[in-house]
Amino acid sequence: MRVLFIGAHVGKGGGLALQTFQVFMGLRRHIDVDLLCLDALGVHRSMAEIPGVRFAGPLVFPKGITYLERAVRAVRDEYDLFQVLDPYFALPAAFWARVFPRAVFFGTDPRAEVGWRYGPHMNAFMRLVMAPLISGTPLIVNSQALAQRFGRYHPRIILGGVDTRRFDQLPSKAEARRSIGIREGRTLLVTVGKVIPVKRLEWLMEVVRRVPGVDAMVVGGYTEEHYSDEYYRTLLATYPDIRDRVTFTGEVTWDQVPTYLAAGDVFVFPSKFEGMPNALLEAMAAALPVVVSDIPPHRELIQHGRTGFLARDPMEMAHQVTTLANHEDLRHSVGDAARVYVREHLDSEACTAAFLELYKGLVAGEPDRGAPADEPVERSNTHRD
Repeated sequence: MRVLFIGAHVGKGGGLALQTFQVFMGLRRHIDVDLLCLDALGVHRSMAEIPGVRFAGPLVFPKGITYLERAVRAVRDEYDLFQVLDPYFALPAAFWARVFPRAVFFGTDPRAEVGWRYGPHMNAFMRLVMAPLISGTPLIVNSQALAQRFGRYHPRIILGGVDTRRFDQLPSKAEARRSIGIREGRTLLVTVGKVIPVKRLEWLMEVVRRVPGVDAMVVGGYTEEHYSDEYYRTLLATYPDIRDRVTFTGEVTWDQVPTYLAAGDVFVFPSKFEGMPNALLEAMAAALPVVVSDIPPHRELIQHGRTGFLARDPMEMAHQVTTLANHEDLRHSVGDAARVYVREHLDSEACTAAFLELYKGLVAGEPDRGAPADEPVERSNTHRD
């Protein structure tokens, strides 16, 4: 079986790009799979040097769609299946290239994402544009929350996974802090992700302001092209009193993330919306206790009080951080429970096996049977009281 992954980029990183790249690498151990994407500068660009990864052209919109379409057309007779990984470039390119069979993967809701960036009118526009692109095509989503959003398309749920082996040999906290230049002796809150409004980092800043004795480290780039560094500068201007207690690292390579997590005491993740957040999975795999916003995808992962804590607002988040900061034994017990949960339920091997099973069925011509549109998707018992 030969499968072509079609994506936007790997160079710029981001949780979804890294999660799908991880699936790509896992599948390479079982089948012949290549990755076709666009070339983008970024700290993760070296990942494109792996055999099987090639560029169709530079990452520019909308011209990049044409680059991908032409490249896909040129090789469409060489593959048994085409896996679309990106809604903005790869999805229209594969549609116009008329490649079959193809499957579409969504790790976020692009309709909502465009609406947040450009206004609610674009949300409605995206709904109209995307409908013909995904209708009649097997749709894969990586969380139950996304399955409910796309219920009319009968999506199949393949939960995102994390390569837990990357977190087997972490440096000690002291070693990690020395290697990245973080002072010791204070409780360190860590978050990983781009510094953009949807990550709602003002909650984290409020927590630092409200909880004496804690510092914070934001691991991720703050020059996203659409927002530039406006959100980052707004945070600095709004919270001048804690600037010396919050470190913004900028973008780091994927292989450095475990060290940054090892330096922390508590992982804080206040996002407004996520699919299956890769950063949160990695923090749990690193045995960090997590305090996260109370949103549907986080409820799928967190059993409140056991594998982490759900917060409805910054005040509640600050209270939970205070409790963890003052009780080292609680930090260890919650972190250990989170690690066990991820290893047992969300390891990347299970994710790879699920994709492989789906592909075998699609290539054999079997109809995909996703979640029925009129049935609510069953949730795990990770709710809060």
